[in-house]
Amino acid sequence: MEALIEMFMYSILGSIFRHIGAGLRYFFMRVILRKEVTYKSLRYDNPKDTVLANFDNAFVNTFFGVVVFMGIFIFLLVKYLS
Repeated sequence: MEALIEMFMYSILGSIFRHIGAGLRYFFMRVILRKEVTYKSLRYDNPKDTVLANFDNAFVNTFFGVVVFMGIFIFLLVKYLS
């Protein structure tokens, strides 16, 4: 039972991190680089999309999501424990 709960939590956290990372990438590519890209193509792999063919979407989204989450966590930790 504990393994099932652990697997469920890992799945939920992974999904949250991927959505945060995809949102960050979407903002950067759409607003700053002015590229025509959709959130759906960043979040979910789209084999027809040639602009993002060199990116491993799941890995990059998870990485950016974890970086943002850890940054917020460290900021709150320093703010409230000092």
